[in-house]
Amino acid sequence: MFVECGKLEKARRSVNFPVLAAAAVAVVACGPPLRPTPPIDPRGDWPTLLGNPQRSGYASETVPAAPEEAWRANVGRGLLTPVLVEGPVLIASTANRMVVTLNTETGERYWGRRLAGAVTGGVVRGGQRIFAATDHRDGKAYALGLERGRTAWDRTIGPAPFPGLIVEDAVYFVNERGRVFALGTDRGEERWRVDLPGAPATTPVPHGESLLIATTRDTLYRIERGSGRIQARVKLPATVSAAPTVVEDTVYLPLQTGDVAAYQLPGLEELWRASFGAPILAAPVVGPDGALYVLNRNTDLWRVRPGARAGEKLASLDGAARASLAVTRDRLLVGRLDGKLFLLDMDGRVLWERDFEDSIVAPVTVADGAIFVPLLRGTIVKLR
Repeated sequence: MFVECGKLEKARRSVNFPVLAAAAVAVVACGPPLRPTPPIDPRGDWPTLLGNPQRSGYASETVPAAPEEAWRANVGRGLLTPVLVEGPVLIASTANRMVVTLNTETGERYWGRRLAGAVTGGVVRGGQRIFAATDHRDGKAYALGLERGRTAWDRTIGPAPFPGLIVEDAVYFVNERGRVFALGTDRGEERWRVDLPGAPATTPVPHGESLLIATTRDTLYRIERGSGRIQARVKLPATVSAAPTVVEDTVYLPLQTGDVAAYQLPGLEELWRASFGAPILAAPVVGPDGALYVLNRNTDLWRVRPGARAGEKLASLDGAARASLAVTRDRLLVGRLDGKLFLLDMDGRVLWERDFEDSIVAPVTVADGAIFVPLLRGTIVKLR
């Protein structure tokens, strides 16, 4: 359960022992005194994983040539997804049920909120609200106010292992049973739901007036965004292993076999399929040059030039990786599971590396000339 600190203090004053016993499990949620976050630019939404369907939310950013550590902050166990940064505010979610905001300059906490389940998929942001869903048997979707973390609304949707998707005034979630929900961002009202055969393999992906959702039954669906009606489907050659990437009218699907398959939209006709040597657990990212960059599990980095139908290997970083690939204006950032972070140029040359001695699972975040590195055990490191 979650008990707000103010209610817990009121229970102490009234010496209500049953309430105190129930609230004791929630005292850790209080933590340091709550401080409201400062205002941020409401136009800087972060509606999907890595900011946009091209997974290139940092494409206008630059990184330091010789970074130094500015601060470290612990936010809880299990940093599996990227942190969000907008101006003075950093937003993180953890596998031990926390959503936390920090000051990007100092690393000090504004507030922390414990939810009723692990937030394994990460969060998205629209305006002054954070949207999250919990991976729990009775999982809920939440809209939290950015200023203090207060619940604007919540809806039971079942366990949701992937982040939501915001498009206009709706947020879309899919639970592990394959049920897709369209909820209004303002009040959380259910606009529609549809059941797909099979569990989801990725977060929903937008394309025009449609959503694309791949399932573990190796099928890609195109769904009408306004109604949930299934418009098209196609059988895939293997299970999708990371978030798809959309560039104009092409969707690129990374597969467990180590292939990337490209499909034409909206008809879902296969355009090409190419091997990248090992399973791909990171979302492919699109660089400012229009090329697609692919990181496989063996930390081999590949590039697919615009118009090409196969990849060229740029670098082999001799380790193991999951999702930690990010692109900036002219650099690539790759994190390995042994804790090493690499900065490479767009041709795959290593410019520097840093060892954090803890697994880097999620992509790093780049904002305002700084790098924010999420470490698996719960520490965030800022480099500048």
